[in-house]
Amino acid sequence: MNFRTSIILVMVVIITSFTMARDFSFRRQVIKRVEIDGNSYFNDGKIKKQLLTKPNRWYNIFSKRKLSRVNLRVDEQQLEKFYAQNGYLFTKVHTEVSNFKDDPTKAIVRFNIVEGKRAYVESLEVTGGLADLNARLYNITNRIQPGKPVNRDVVLAAGFKIRDFYADNGYPLASVKPEFLFSSDSSRVTIRYDIAESCFVYNDEITITQEGSIRMNENILSRELLVKSGNPYSRKLNIESQQRLYSTGLLKFVSLKRTGELKFIGKDTAVVDLKIKVTCRKANFVNVRFGIKQHQDFNSILQTSVRWGNRNLWDTGRKIIMEVRNGIQLTKSGEEKTRAIKLKDLFSDLKFKPVMNALEINYIEPWFLNYRMPLSVIVVYEPRNKNPIINKYYDRLSGEVSLLREIDRYTNLKLSAQVEFVDIHDVKKEEEEDFRLEGDNSIRRRISVYGQRDTRDNILIPQKGSYSYVSLGYVGHYLGGDFSYIKGEFYWSRYRYLLGENIIASRFRIGMLEELGDNGRSGSEDRFTLGGAKTVRGFVENTLGPRWSTSDKVGPSLVGLPKGGKFLLLINLELRRSLFWRFGGTAFVDVGNVFFKVKDFKPRKIVSTTGLGLQFFTP
Repeated sequence: MNFRTSIILVMVVIITSFTMARDFSFRRQVIKRVEIDGNSYFNDGKIKKQLLTKPNRWYNIFSKRKLSRVNLRVDEQQLEKFYAQNGYLFTKVHTEVSNFKDDPTKAIVRFNIVEGKRAYVESLEVTGGLADLNARLYNITNRIQPGKPVNRDVVLAAGFKIRDFYADNGYPLASVKPEFLFSSDSSRVTIRYDIAESCFVYNDEITITQEGSIRMNENILSRELLVKSGNPYSRKLNIESQQRLYSTGLLKFVSLKRTGELKFIGKDTAVVDLKIKVTCRKANFVNVRFGIKQHQDFNSILQTSVRWGNRNLWDTGRKIIMEVRNGIQLTKSGEEKTRAIKLKDLFSDLKFKPVMNALEINYIEPWFLNYRMPLSVIVVYEPRNKNPIINKYYDRLSGEVSLLREIDRYTNLKLSAQVEFVDIHDVKKEEEEDFRLEGDNSIRRRISVYGQRDTRDNILIPQKGSYSYVSLGYVGHYLGGDFSYIKGEFYWSRYRYLLGENIIASRFRIGMLEELGDNGRSGSEDRFTLGGAKTVRGFVENTLGPRWSTSDKVGPSLVGLPKGGKFLLLINLELRRSLFWRFGGTAFVDVGNVFFKVKDFKPRKIVSTTGLGLQFFTP
């Protein structure tokens, strides 16, 4: 084949490809309109929300909504499923596609729905299985209520949960068959679960296999396991064991499965081996970070940090992390007043002045006193940090010891103690206390207790569940330091569905601070503040509540600024709803205020705001 013939063949292939692509694009019609026919119980809008197939709109400029046969099949199945969730178990859906005004490039999609008769729950029956386990199924089947429309998904999901419940209690081979027993006119349904429990199973040999080139002491892994050889098999404990292994931070892959065949040791009793596969992470790690950020005291700061750590110190599971941080103030040469550095200033003559330095060491003992109760010891040394308010340098040495106890999957309790020592340069000992009250070189010594419970389904965009915490802190007094008070706070939030897709979010927060002793003292950063997007909307961040005045005998720079309060009360009520694409709408009511003293609280001083908001949900 000569060169000329090759060129001709290439041109033929290219032209043919363009022709095929053009014909294919014609087959992918733009969706002009979506129609719903045959529906009586649900309106068109409710049904269209369930569809992937949507009409093209004016804003679909760059990506036209085109006809997809795959999406049509999925939509048919989704609509039948949607109807079955609301008692219509016999609904059938089929689609028709026609040209829009005889234009072959545009399509009208019609969904024809035959709803059928609606079915209601007559009764619930459980047959087979074990009486003592069946008596504990209420929390699984309580959504199936006589007199309510049948929800096929709820019925099937309950069957899977019953099977899992039996697997959690030693019967991993149990089978559950849900049945729909219809009345003569198909309007009433008896839901029956037929359970075959099979044999009772114990755990036999448990082996741990470490894959990859990195190895660790097997005792570090085995102590995290809730499953034990000789104990009844439990699917739940298998899952929790995997979660505990992964939470150590030592592994990048965890798998726990049954292996081999059942070995019968009796007529209805067997044992099974469990095999755990893990892939270990490297023990040592190094992180380097740097960047420029705005600072309230120094305007522009160049921050750098280097962190080194070992996740498995001496092959014991203990951790140690060391970090060096440095903050350098950036100023423009030749300018007397400092200001924020702009992008163009980076390429000009700049001055670099170290103002913040820190060396931090963090040691973690994951099993303190042989209990799964991590002990964390943090020591921070900050040499020659600058306080711009008093124009002095100071050294700070601080330490914190904390114990964390996991009560259950959702609840944990933390106890911590913190101590600080500060030395201000070029200041007499008898004057140090006065200088420490200005700027960020005060001494706080505290003991605190913090409890938290989190059952939210998503920490960023929660739709159901709750989050609450309670904290109590004892600062100074007999511990020493510049401040002396006791501070307590309670927070509770709840998320739930209301009337379909609406989500109602409610929050309650209350806090109190009491200064201790004749010389009790608290700083603005210790007291409570409100205002802003997360508390009381309509007010600038942290500006609601009492402010400094000339009667407080403070410097003129503080007059008019928020000084915080010793009593806080906050109530939020919010209704959320998705609108279109990734946008959602919010209607809210915020009620609350901060009072300098508890006795200052008066209902008429409570501030309330209402409003509407627009949310954008990122992927």
